[in-house]
Amino acid sequence: MSVDGPARHRLTADQVLELAQGGGGVASVAVLRSAQRSRRLVLLRALVETVDGRPPHGTGLPPAQRAWELLGRAESADRDAVEAVLLHPSVGSWLTRALRALRAEDGSTPGSTALRDAGHVHALAAAAALKAGITFRAVVQLVDEGLLLPSVGCAPLPDRPAATVEVYRDRRGAGVRCASGTVPLPDDLTRDGPGWWALRRLRSTPELPSCAPLLEDLDPWRHYLRRLPVERLDETEAAVWQSRYEAAWELVRGQRRIDPAGVADCLLAITPLPDRSPAELFSGSAPESYGGALMSRPARPVDMAAALVHEAQHTKLSALLDLVTLLRGGLEEVHYAPWRPDPRPLRGILHGVYAFLGVATFWQARREGPDIGDAERAEADFEFALRRSQVEEGLRVLWAEGTLTDLGEHCLRGIERSLTVLLKEPVPAAAALAVEEARDDHRMVYRLSQLRLDEAELTAWVDAYDDRRPPPLRAPDAHPQAGPVAAEIRTRLVRVRLGDPERFARLRDDPLTGAGASRTDYAWAAGERETALAGYRRQVGRHPEDPTAWSGLALSLPEGQAREALLHRPELVAAVHRELRRRGTPQTPEAVAEWTAEPAARSEGDD
Repeated sequence: MSVDGPARHRLTADQVLELAQGGGGVASVAVLRSAQRSRRLVLLRALVETVDGRPPHGTGLPPAQRAWELLGRAESADRDAVEAVLLHPSVGSWLTRALRALRAEDGSTPGSTALRDAGHVHALAAAAALKAGITFRAVVQLVDEGLLLPSVGCAPLPDRPAATVEVYRDRRGAGVRCASGTVPLPDDLTRDGPGWWALRRLRSTPELPSCAPLLEDLDPWRHYLRRLPVERLDETEAAVWQSRYEAAWELVRGQRRIDPAGVADCLLAITPLPDRSPAELFSGSAPESYGGALMSRPARPVDMAAALVHEAQHTKLSALLDLVTLLRGGLEEVHYAPWRPDPRPLRGILHGVYAFLGVATFWQARREGPDIGDAERAEADFEFALRRSQVEEGLRVLWAEGTLTDLGEHCLRGIERSLTVLLKEPVPAAAALAVEEARDDHRMVYRLSQLRLDEAELTAWVDAYDDRRPPPLRAPDAHPQAGPVAAEIRTRLVRVRLGDPERFARLRDDPLTGAGASRTDYAWAAGERETALAGYRRQVGRHPEDPTAWSGLALSLPEGQAREALLHRPELVAAVHRELRRRGTPQTPEAVAEWTAEPAARSEGDD
């Protein structure tokens, strides 16, 4: 194994344009994938040198250089086998975190967690050697209750005879030697056997383009934010994932607006997560875990299909940003993103714009499908209109706030061209109204939870109210000050109501699985606005700090000054209302909202 000279990874002008416009076919993704392989090798070499540069650490493992040499032997026999191990998403997560932890330590702590985690390099090499089919012997440390071989599988060893075991392959086969005896490994490591859990694959239909990511439920580093236990999915749950995935991939493969082959080449492994909300699927990915996606179990194939496109977009952009610079600086988390509850840095805005451009394209293709029902089409109209509007708003932030390189400007213009095509597509009035309310809801909840007013200026407003004077002409300054994030409850419910009315009714009737929503939220999503208005008034009265209650109140109010004030400066209305309560002079939310709207009304009258 050698990293003697820098590899050259070049995208053609056509490939850059293709990626910039939100696409990315097999050839473009192949360049990104090759660059990720080189990146992993560089990081792996850095880890080997860091570990072997430390004093003896008493882990019972040989020098990390041995693992590097074994990888070299495996690569000489089967380069593709080694690449499959190196590019396994969990390997990227482990490698990045292990290096950070090693460099954060002073190197003098024997048996430290960082050194134990770095020792996983021997398991990596053994996995590559097994896949390549070479004869070898390697000392590997155990993880949790057994031997974990990244991208391959796990041999549970419940007796845990020692901290390390020997993995081998000789002319008779492969196995694991430990103090209590030898455990043979099956000839076919892709299938379960006695004492062996193979990593399963999610299989798509055989027609091209096919896609078969691993279902990663074993590797402790499968989550990019925290270490997880080795937890084997039971056969029933794995079958559910297979069924949903096969149907989801049919939706991705069957549309014409994005290249499914490019999407397939970006999806290497999916990590199942516990359900976070019965009303919405969660998915996530990270730059260091190229090709990996975390995902809660999808309720429907269409949700999973959109998530697959979303995470493939993130994967492409992350890999592209490892090769080129599009933005300079902009690391401060102070910018509003219409798809997130918290402030984001400009790089995060760029990622969201790129990912949701792909998602909007997917939903547009879904709208064009000839065989979808009325509810499915209504959902697709809403999702398409919502995602393209979010991309449009995110682009405005990037143009206004970002310091772009020449290539960055080129890429944004490519995104803009693709978005322009989508913006020309008409949507039904009902979908347009639902999107407008979803955007208003998101912006209000964000302002209520993430902005704080200048205290002295706020006091002047409250004093004016107490003295029955008109409000000051100038609104208090609002500053980003991250607070607890609030979920997009109402938009989630609208999404379910449009796409699956029967499921919406079931969720509404069962408070134990109600997606964290109140009866008032369900009433609003069902269009029962008078009932919702009364409910949100009660919620604000009981919980004046709740941003979702304030936003729901605004959305339920009829047109007028109170509604306009809450739509545009909800944090001011809520802050004045709370302070009046604290002073013992409580007022109704509508009364405070109408009063705060007076400066705007006077200004309009002066015109």
